[in-house]
Parts: sequence; C-alpha cells; structure tokens
Amino acid sequence: MRVRVGLVSELPEGAQKSVRVGRQSVLVVNDGGRFYALRNLCTHESYPLEGGRVENGMITCEAHGARFDLATGAARSMPAVKAVRLYRAVQEGAELFVEEL
Repeated sequence: MRVRVGLVSELPEGAQKSVRVGRQSVLVVNDGGRFYALRNLCTHESYPLEGGRVENGMITCEAHGARFDLATGAARSMPAVKAVRLYRAVQEGAELFVEEL
C-alpha cells in the first residue's frame, strides 16, 4: 500500500506528520534532511511516538524515554526492547509518499 504524505516542503527539518497506512498510524519524520517512516506506536506500552524528540537519527518516546533508531527501528534504550515497525519514505520530485516494506 502506498499513501501520499504531502509536499516535501511541508515537512521541514525536524518536522513530524502522521498518516494512515491501512489501519495503522505511521509517523513520518524529517531528521537532517532525510525522511523516515515508522509505526506511530512505542513498543513498550503502545504510546504514540508523535511529538517525541528527534535527534541524531533517533526518536524518544515522551511517555517513558524509550529511544528508537529511525533507520533500523531498533530499540536503543530501556524500557523498550522490541523494534518498532518501519515503512519506506519515498520522495518523488516535490512529493513524499509512504509505502509498506
């Protein structure tokens, strides 16, 4: 499944936007000019990741501080131990899309 996120210009560096891919909420993040897409749910206690701090290729869950690698989905700090599901962020010209892997 492929979903249009919007224009690349609508997601400047540091921006986040959630979109629906099927029945899942997917968070699209611009970190350092690179776009990442991941399931918008912390694997620790199912808290939304949207609004979490993004820096150095990581996102931090606001609820309990679990950190996830944006490129691999791997949990990088407790209390999360399970990776978050990734999606593919695809830039085509001025538009941005999300696809299931």
